Amino acid sequence: MNKEQLKKEQPVVYQTLSNALKRDHLAHAYLFVGPKGSPKNEMAVLLAQSLVCHHTDSDGFACQECDVCQRIRKEEAIDFKWIHGDKNRIKKKDILDLQSFFEATSVEIENRRIYFLEQFDQATPDASNSLLKFLEEPRPGIFAIISADEKSNVLPTIQSRCQWIQFRPASKQRFITMLEEMTDTESAKMLAQFGYTMEQAKEILAWPDFDLIKDSAKKYTMNWDDLSMILSMQREVFVAKSEHMQKEKIRFWLECVLYYTKENKKGISLSKQIHIQEILIEGMDMLRRPIELALFLDKLYNQIRKVVIS
Repeated sequence: MNKEQLKKEQPVVYQTLSNALKRDHLAHAYLFVGPKGSPKNEMAVLLAQSLVCHHTDSDGFACQECDVCQRIRKEEAIDFKWIHGDKNRIKKKDILDLQSFFEATSVEIENRRIYFLEQFDQATPDASNSLLKFLEEPRPGIFAIISADEKSNVLPTIQSRCQWIQFRPASKQRFITMLEEMTDTESAKMLAQFGYTMEQAKEILAWPDFDLIKDSAKKYTMNWDDLSMILSMQREVFVAKSEHMQKEKIRFWLECVLYYTKENKKGISLSKQIHIQEILIEGMDMLRRPIELALFLDKLYNQIRKVVIS
């Protein structure tokens, strides 16, 4: 998503940051808050680019095209560190490593360094306490961008040390329409329902095994009481040590199963649907922790089968 799209999607956020950039009146820490799917990641990257770009526009934002901007976007710049909390919960070690990283590396551009902590509302308590200590003694030229779906899950003491920027929900229909230019309508609706950003959706659609994972989820929901279906999943899709056996792909498969569970209401009672949905949501939460993926899936298959045949 480019800055013109961000301006249309989030006009208040855009104008707030534009004023700060033009006046060089920047907070040392920003807390981006908004529902899943709102372009917090995209705006975080644009803000990071704008802090170091030499070709800013009249609104104070980066050109997004120069070498400096591209290095930020690709996470190749020494002065920009992005900790992806969407894949694993941010832990104390991540914050300590971040501090060590900035202490050990030299400044590359503009005497400014930026770090982005994604989905910090899911971070561990120890990580929150470590970040608080880091924020309590801000260093000149170091800027923090923190994102959260739920502000209430971020320590009040961290909130008080950040400038809070509220994002509004993304327009679901516009999101679907944009995705339909890249994929079929069903896939577009699924990705929109799961709350992915446009950049995340593009990455998922580019997976070589996207169709395999999605189609296997649909087939599974039609035959989840059948032991041969479980064997098929074990032998043909989520095979141990295969390229499909990754947390982000298993999470996407769970989301697809959840989608088809809600869509396919034949042959299963409402109470069973709700029970299965609870199992799937709990499974998504478990994927944030260190787990053995094959055992996790085997347990999930059996939990769901017991519900279906009961």
